[in-house]
Amino acid sequence: MFVLGLSGATKVISIGLVDENKLLVETTVADSHSEKIMFYVKEAGIEPSQIEGVAVAAGPGSYAGLRGSLAAAKSIAQALNVPLTGVSTLEAIAFNLMEVEGTIMVVLDARADEYNVALFGSDHDKLKRLTDDLVMKLDRLTALLGKIEGEIFLTGNLQGVRGMGYGVNVHFAEDIHSHPLGVNVARLGLSKIKAGQADDPLKLTPQYSHQPNIREFGSH
Repeated sequence: MFVLGLSGATKVISIGLVDENKLLVETTVADSHSEKIMFYVKEAGIEPSQIEGVAVAAGPGSYAGLRGSLAAAKSIAQALNVPLTGVSTLEAIAFNLMEVEGTIMVVLDARADEYNVALFGSDHDKLKRLTDDLVMKLDRLTALLGKIEGEIFLTGNLQGVRGMGYGVNVHFAEDIHSHPLGVNVARLGLSKIKAGQADDPLKLTPQYSHQPNIREFGSH
């Protein structure tokens, strides 16, 4: 089953195409226009008509990035008349560390001094969600880390959480693992689509941790 994955949730816009366990496309792009995405699909020797599902990182993440990538994903899914599904940005990032054994904590900036946080267990390339996507302040995040036994792997936006005197069981992932890759969005989407968990394109909206604070120019 060919599934296209797209993420614009962070500063890296990424697309991926998988066929079951086979990776066909994995690249980053400058924008999430559907025409550019289809260009890379065709470059891989795949016709758009072969795509059987579309998955997109639905949030949390960048306001503009989520809007753009969801619009592109909806456009492609509707044009090809295939299922569309949204996946958690935090879960897609956790997927980058599938090879580790222990607890994965994914951290993304939310707003002010708050962070989007989710915990996952990884064991022999199997990922298990341990919490919902949460929003918490740094002190609560630090307290949560102190309660986790065993090896802990942190990934995501880690600038604000480094240097806090964590134990030797806390490991920080490299920056290359801190973004939701389109290929992992596609893999997660493949599982959801096969399980019959497609979303209604008209109802799928960006999942922000906070509603964007937008005012018209000149308003007070």
